[in-house]
Amino acid sequence: MSGAFPRALRVFLLLAAGALAMRAAVPVAEALAGPGVPLVWWTARAFGLLAWVALWLSALFGIFMAGKGAGGLLDKAWIAELHGRWSVAALVATVVHVLAIVADPVSGVTPIAAIAPFTSATLTGPVALGTLALWGLALVAVSTALSRRLSRVAWRAIHAGAFGTLLLGLVHGISAGTDTSATPVRLLYLITTGLLVAAATQRLLLATRGAGRPAREAPRRSP
Repeated sequence: MSGAFPRALRVFLLLAAGALAMRAAVPVAEALAGPGVPLVWWTARAFGLLAWVALWLSALFGIFMAGKGAGGLLDKAWIAELHGRWSVAALVATVVHVLAIVADPVSGVTPIAAIAPFTSATLTGPVALGTLALWGLALVAVSTALSRRLSRVAWRAIHAGAFGTLLLGLVHGISAGTDTSATPVRLLYLITTGLLVAAATQRLLLATRGAGRPAREAPRRSP
């Protein structure tokens, strides 16, 4: 136990409170903004891209953690803290993105479709990928909160699956995003994906070199 469940409960309640507050604030903000300003639509777009950047940074720092601080160039404790913070930011941004999509009557995405894959009448496949990415993020967050109760093998397996969540989020953003045709957004996806692939490749090369080195023999004791 050791406070894991209360901590997870606090996170859940905080997200729920934020969701309710946003749902209540949307009509008020739209009224203040004036007619013709699609605030919910802009919110969904902005937080969708923010969720991708946060998820990318979380994965990048996760690779640095596995690489022992990018080969010793960075402090591992600092990297671990940033990895955790960006993971939380990715989950929160994704929740806000989903709520904004559901709140937008033009999107055609219902609350059920937002949490149940392949039930959306609009962009069934792309929306389902986003829903699966949301559940993947939630699974990683819960496993982190309960890390002391999970075996090391289970924890590592779940976090390895986080790269699948990243891929789902990327394909979802490209296929469902209304900004995908914009050059800045294309460059964002291209640059972030390229940097992540480069970091992962370097990590694999370092791991391969380490595995190929012969183990040092223990010094023999003199008789």
